[in-house]
Amino acid sequence: MTVKKILITTDLSNYSLAALEAGVAIGTQFGSRMYLLYVMETNHPMLTPHGEDVDSRTWHRKAEEQGRRRLGEFVKQHVGEDVHVTEVVRVGTPVDEIRRFAELEGVDVIVIASHGWTGLRHILLGSVAERVVRHSSVPVLTVKPEPLRESFLKNEDIESDLHLR
Repeated sequence: MTVKKILITTDLSNYSLAALEAGVAIGTQFGSRMYLLYVMETNHPMLTPHGEDVDSRTWHRKAEEQGRRRLGEFVKQHVGEDVHVTEVVRVGTPVDEIRRFAELEGVDVIVIASHGWTGLRHILLGSVAERVVRHSSVPVLTVKPEPLRESFLKNEDIESDLHLR
């Protein structure tokens, strides 16, 4: 198996660091080209014009500029200088933009963190990771962030719940 191109997704949260770490580890091992994609949602509160009369092209350009700044800060803070990732910013719906980019660039795998929502919140809000997995024509590696893995194991440990230990 060869992995020439990896798409690592981020929402700039600490949870998405799990995808970044996994994607960089795989990319380094295979010598892959790594893309780090951040999608500014079109309904993002920071993008909503406050009484300004802004045409859609100007608005879109400003949103991309803001996204590039935020992604650049994220990379500077979390990616080592010896690691090269191509920073990519898109404005739109995360699921659509992730799928579109992966298909256009011909990536071999998408790496995405799962926020671990469960229950009603998951049903009502859905999951970007789940929808990417369900609709992507490209293989998807989902990574559960460490704090959620620990919480999941502690909360679901049957032996502990049954006082068998």
